[in-house]
Amino acid sequence: MQNKDIIPAIIPTSEDDLKETIARLSFLHEIQIDVVDGQFVPFTSWPYEPVGDPSFMKPYTETFTVEIDLMVNDPTEAALSWRQAGAEMFVFHIETISLPELKEFTQRFDGTIGISANNDTPLDDLLAYAEVADYYQLMGIRKIGSQGQPFDEEVLNRIAAIKEVDSEAFISIDGSVNLDTIKRLKDAGADRFVSGSAILKAETPEIGYYSLLKAL
Repeated sequence: MQNKDIIPAIIPTSEDDLKETIARLSFLHEIQIDVVDGQFVPFTSWPYEPVGDPSFMKPYTETFTVEIDLMVNDPTEAALSWRQAGAEMFVFHIETISLPELKEFTQRFDGTIGISANNDTPLDDLLAYAEVADYYQLMGIRKIGSQGQPFDEEVLNRIAAIKEVDSEAFISIDGSVNLDTIKRLKDAGADRFVSGSAILKAETPEIGYYSLLKAL
């Protein structure tokens, strides 16, 4: 990971949707794929609906670093499945996994681990997982699992609170990263920016991406 990276987020609706979206992002080097099972959050994505096999993606993502955001009730099982499909980075939401379970997973996994939490989860709960994580993913929205949600100002306080505890902490922001918020997030101390709608719903992904980059 590099400071001030901007990463496109994909919530795939089908194998074809994932394949087509990846092709539109071929000018970039890293993507985040959001997987939602309809249980942890009230939304569902492929490969849960329609049911599919993550290994489908491997031939199409070999030129990318792939991060999987595990918004699912059984994140370790999902992570192992996506690992076999070539993913190298995983974001675990602490509401779905205990610290001992995550420690056990990291002992068997040689990739990069991010930890995340809903904005109404006490920050101390998230900080307790820091020993097993390479970075934090803070949420710029309160209702996670879908794109286009309004910005949650609380994320700015959470960035500051983490940096106060650990000034070297690497913080990625996911949710409502757009032209109105990205500079504020950077100034608050964020290091990395995951954006869905601002890139994928722009006139072209290139225009959306470079507009965000310029706004930094």
